[in-house]
Amino acid sequence: MNGRPADRSVAPMHSTHIICTVGLGVAVLAAGCGGSGDRSDRDARAAEPAATAGPSELPAGRIAFRRYLDDAQTRGAIFTVNPDGSGERQITEPPEGSDDNQPDWSPDGKRIAFERCNQQSCRALTVAADGGPPRKVPVRCKLEPICDVTSPAWTPDGRIVVGLAQGRVQVNGGADQIQRFSVELIDPARGTQRTIVKRTGWHGDTHAPAVSPDGRSIVYMRWNSWRSKPADGRALYVVGTDGSGHHRVTPWALHAGDHPGFSPDGSKILFRSFDGQDGTQSDFWTVHPDGSALAQLTHVPDGTTVLSASYSADGAWIAHATDGVDGNADVFVMRADGTGNQPVTRTELWDSAPDWGPAGS
Repeated sequence: MNGRPADRSVAPMHSTHIICTVGLGVAVLAAGCGGSGDRSDRDARAAEPAATAGPSELPAGRIAFRRYLDDAQTRGAIFTVNPDGSGERQITEPPEGSDDNQPDWSPDGKRIAFERCNQQSCRALTVAADGGPPRKVPVRCKLEPICDVTSPAWTPDGRIVVGLAQGRVQVNGGADQIQRFSVELIDPARGTQRTIVKRTGWHGDTHAPAVSPDGRSIVYMRWNSWRSKPADGRALYVVGTDGSGHHRVTPWALHAGDHPGFSPDGSKILFRSFDGQDGTQSDFWTVHPDGSALAQLTHVPDGTTVLSASYSADGAWIAHATDGVDGNADVFVMRADGTGNQPVTRTELWDSAPDWGPAGS
């Protein structure tokens, strides 16, 4: 837990609808489930293809995602694509040995923030939506020697929140922990930086912050070290952008994580369960920002890859990554109730971390 969490998690894989799942060469979330015990109906429907949407039904806005450029997954770049799979374009040109990951569209659709990591460090950058030279997000560290900036996310007014890992690493058995991990609010125009929430003394991480549509709240993944209880616990927390109202919204037992995100109306947080938890299958869940109405959205077969997801601008669809060509992840879209799952990309390389941009992107 040293500031560079892997976004590739293969199962065991952060509504009141219960969704059946069938395998049609890829993981497909099928509509029209019978009763929870009606296995014969589910098996009969397993041979039926799920209804897919045409281009006219899919919402506007391009999807940004990370693609590994090599089979060894040592170099990753940011791409964008239309929801129907057309118009794919590479946006960044990372140096050899660098991974551009976790893209996040600006509110006006003109820029994309992302993290660039290599074996030495991570930093946050932004790039024009049609590509070009990236700009570094100015972030300062107080501690040495590590200063890793991860998971940049835009606020509605054009500022950026990041996860910031800094200081020295302590090792306990097979686990390591950074000295200080925080969520920071950066104003690139003014050059200011403010800590929203922090964990010090090697107690744990504050991964993957995401901002509510009104800019007043932030959700992030809290990951405990052996110094905190429960040890190795993972849960989602919400905190006001001003640092107030800090509270947990998912139970520790669910091991919620990866990169959670708000629905466009701010009423729900979408996440995946059992982030990196060996032996337990991940699924998509939703919860209200106050911690109420926790609900499982999908029930996928054991062994299915479930990675981070993002709502479309109208809240009607979800972009996510799951098993695709040759067992590697591809980007898919499904309706917000988990039905109508269909692929967007079909490559032999690993595509993940999708972020659905605004209508003007």
